[in-house]
Amino acid sequence: MRRLIVAGVLALGGGLLWAASASAQTAPTYRYCLLDGSHPESAGMVLCRFDTLEQCMASRNSFNDTCHVNPDYTGRRK
Repeated sequence: MRRLIVAGVLALGGGLLWAASASAQTAPTYRYCLLDGSHPESAGMVLCRFDTLEQCMASRNSFNDTCHVNPDYTGRRK
């Protein structure tokens, strides 16, 4: 039970860091981002490089990895 609580807290912290890093992007060009949840100690790495949700889901390495719509996506390419 304690591990589950710790995992939940780490996931929440990673989500907050993901939101902060996603908003810091200057010219988002991809609609979907992958949040790497397999390494909680790294607070989750965010990879915003997917045009479709299917591409993002296919790139997951574990069940802890999640795909999200890029909140800063503008629909424009560089």
